[in-house]
Amino acid sequence: MISFEIENTPITQEELNEFEVEIGLSLPQDYKAHMLKWNGGSPLSYYMYFGGSDGGINLSYFFPIKYGDSIQVKKSDYLPEKYISIGKTDTGYLAMSLDEANYGSIFVHYSEVELEFVASSFTEFIKGLEDYTDIFE
Repeated sequence: MISFEIENTPITQEELNEFEVEIGLSLPQDYKAHMLKWNGGSPLSYYMYFGGSDGGINLSYFFPIKYGDSIQVKKSDYLPEKYISIGKTDTGYLAMSLDEANYGSIFVHYSEVELEFVASSFTEFIKGLEDYTDIFE
């Protein structure tokens, strides 16, 4: 199980519900559970990768729903409708689809370019993270 550093004030179920009403979309249960526990969060290792250390995605942190100094989870003009920006990688950003066709899927994007599929769920993304500290240090 991957642990994260809590960097922001925790959110309540009520605040999470208010966020869903605000964006007009329902979040997947696995993502809601993560946000209620961590409200974003950074992996404890700087070398946390999805898809391997060579060409994989280096996770920097997840955006909080509320509070904190960093960018917060949100809809963005450059993302398709029903997608939200949920985190930062070493070189880009993570997005989650809330569209029926690929609900809960995770994508990576760099600047305003096309989305690249990463995982079919938030849980799959979290389970696919590996710590490569031993290799890099």
